[in-house]
Amino acid sequence: MDPQHIDWHRLSPYLVPILVVALVARRLIRNAPTKVKPGRLFIAPAIAASGTVATLSLTPIPPFFWMVGYALALAAGVTIGYLTAHHQEYTLDPETGTISSRATPIGTMLIAGLFVVRYGLKFAFPQLGAQPGAHPGADVLAWTDAGLIFSTGLVTARAAIMWMRARPLMLEHRAGKLTPPG
Repeated sequence: MDPQHIDWHRLSPYLVPILVVALVARRLIRNAPTKVKPGRLFIAPAIAASGTVATLSLTPIPPFFWMVGYALALAAGVTIGYLTAHHQEYTLDPETGTISSRATPIGTMLIAGLFVVRYGLKFAFPQLGAQPGAHPGADVLAWTDAGLIFSTGLVTARAAIMWMRARPLMLEHRAGKLTPPG
């Protein structure tokens, strides 16, 4: 394909998911104890939510059944996000004030996998999701949309819990620095 004749309009719906998958892959590669930066915890949820909203805005409004399913997927994602973040180990380095956490890659792989499956299906079968009930497999896209909603809820809840757990450690370190040596 000639680079001067790339149909950017056709490719534009795939740019946000490609960005999300690239960021997720970067996180998987660096699977080591990570520094918790409370000021940056909401960047990943904002990217996931933006990608999910962009994806859902490209599909027709689903029937009531799927709306209930999406609400359940969101509730399940928030619950699992809460549980995973709540059970992580957080450590504070008293010298530097750095808070560390060891993350599990399962949630990260889930998000990347759902984006890949959803957009792979949409690319391979453009007729899927074109009209409600247009194709027997049209519900496949609805299932992947539910998965994206689940993942966004998971990432958002996880970031919120991490912030709530890291904030007292951060305040403890600041209070220790402000106390004059005895």
